Amino acid sequence: MTKQDLIEALVHDAKLLRSSAIKAVEGTIKALSDAIAAGDTIAIRGFASIKVVDVPPRTWNNINTGRQVLLPASRRVKFTPSEELKNRLNHGKLD
Repeated sequence: MTKQDLIEALVHDAKLLRSSAIKAVEGTIKALSDAIAAGDTIAIRGFASIKVVDVPPRTWNNINTGRQVLLPASRRVKFTPSEELKNRLNHGKLD
């Protein structure tokens, strides 16, 4: 699903005007992006939780040269689906 698909779904399912759907999607994406950039955890019940995790520095073997390379510490986004979403994915139904 693309951003445009999400806008179309809001227009169709929620009966929003296209301009309102665009503002809603763009506002939601901005709010989520700002929260993630600030390191906040996002929890949307029935869907997922999204949080920032710190990854420590580590070494990696370059298979082309055989040398070890130090990968610096970084921050990553971790998406954890809810039990409801897992059930829908695996069994095609909601609990």
